[in-house]
Amino acid sequence: MRNIKDIAAGFDSLTADDFDWSNREANGWERLQFLCDELVEISEPTTCTPIMFRLMERLDRSDLGTPGPLVHAIEKLRGGYESLLAESLRRKPSPLTIWMANRILNTNPTDTNEWLALLRSIADHPEASILAKQEAADFLIFQERKT
Repeated sequence: MRNIKDIAAGFDSLTADDFDWSNREANGWERLQFLCDELVEISEPTTCTPIMFRLMERLDRSDLGTPGPLVHAIEKLRGGYESLLAESLRRKPSPLTIWMANRILNTNPTDTNEWLALLRSIADHPEASILAKQEAADFLIFQERKT
């Protein structure tokens, strides 16, 4: 088993080209699955989860799965990822982290208003892509219809 530092370097080496469907050489999805499996095996949520959120933020315009290996790994680690997700949304919202927030909202959590406020804040977030802003707006419409 590799150490967290080496696995993190593997995550950091992934680029948008690794997830480009038009690139026949792209193998990012396989590499990502392997790296996520390694982090789950280590099972240190407070150390491992930020590595995955960092990738979601850095490659926010890449197809990393829906939900894909990142979300599955984070949910398997079971370490109270919600606060780390909220921090990631505040730093740099990505379509995948927004999707995860919506997934939490689907469970009708006691802190629903805080999650909705986070989604609302994305509309004016300077680091959010147009796609991220649209995803947040769409999920807000969906969630507000439920209440």
